Amino acid sequence: MDATPSVFVEAGRRYDQPGKVVTLGPYYPQAQAGAAKGLLREAKAGYAAGGADLGRVRSGMDWTRVINALGKGRRWPQRLLFERLHPLLAEGIAVAVVPSHIAYAVDAPIRELARRLAAEGGRVDATACLERHTTIRRIIFGGPSTRALHRQTIAVVHPELIQGQRVLLLDDIAKSGASLTACRELLYEAGAARVQALALGRVTIAREED
Repeated sequence: MDATPSVFVEAGRRYDQPGKVVTLGPYYPQAQAGAAKGLLREAKAGYAAGGADLGRVRSGMDWTRVINALGKGRRWPQRLLFERLHPLLAEGIAVAVVPSHIAYAVDAPIRELARRLAAEGGRVDATACLERHTTIRRIIFGGPSTRALHRQTIAVVHPELIQGQRVLLLDDIAKSGASLTACRELLYEAGAARVQALALGRVTIAREED
């Protein structure tokens, strides 16, 4: 059993699953968001909702708005997400991010959130550790996503930031989890002691199949 301490304090231990990609909530891409809105409209009008969990759908839509607003560079989701994550994280850990799909991009809002989290609790800002050197098509717009593709287009450029460290690896949206899994592997290979991959949202569907 891994004896390395968690990246989380006790309040966040439900997310402590280093072998998995964990998420804070669901994310509805454009088509699924339309379906979710349709379900809520039907429910409001008094029509049957096909057995869907409307509370989950409403919660998912609210969380999707938070993530979309973060991606547009709004300030309020930065504050909300910081306030959600900061109390869950242990002191002294490193905070890294999955690089943007655009080569050498350093201005993604998720990086700003990670830097803010790293600025507290004696944490290490490892947002410069992983670098995308080749642009790929964005996954939520239909681009391919495999571990091999991400390993071929991402490199560890500052291993000293994570060597021997417990690392929280952040991404905004996970679909297959391939980019987070690939980056986790790269961090371990570069010497990280423990890596927990966490996405703010996981792509999901609004209407359950029968």
